[in-house]
Amino acid sequence: MGRTLQIRVSASTFDPAEVERRWPRLSALAFSPVAVKVPALPPETRGVQELVTHLADRLEIGLLPAEAARALAGGITRAAAARARLEAELADWNARAANGLTDQIEDALDELESLARQLKDQPGLD
Repeated sequence: MGRTLQIRVSASTFDPAEVERRWPRLSALAFSPVAVKVPALPPETRGVQELVTHLADRLEIGLLPAEAARALAGGITRAAAARARLEAELADWNARAANGLTDQIEDALDELESLARQLKDQPGLD
């Protein structure tokens, strides 16, 4: 690898709008403005990895509604762990393992969205 021209293995969300369409309740929990004035990400930068990161951060610092935190904590933790493993595999140039982790992350988000639909105060759009 050159000093000026470098090769990176990365994962990105092709269509960030698809994130909100596929996981509207999770997107509302992760990206909605909150009382502590967490800066909102522009819609074009709200990808899958950012969704997982924001959910995990909001869970950790107590910004999720109590019911959502109780119901979703385990799944959010699993998704965040898979995201961390994804970053590690990408750093090691292991695209095959990274690809498998993208499936795990999306499956975890699908399960979390299903759980979020069962919450008394459902975030997101129907």
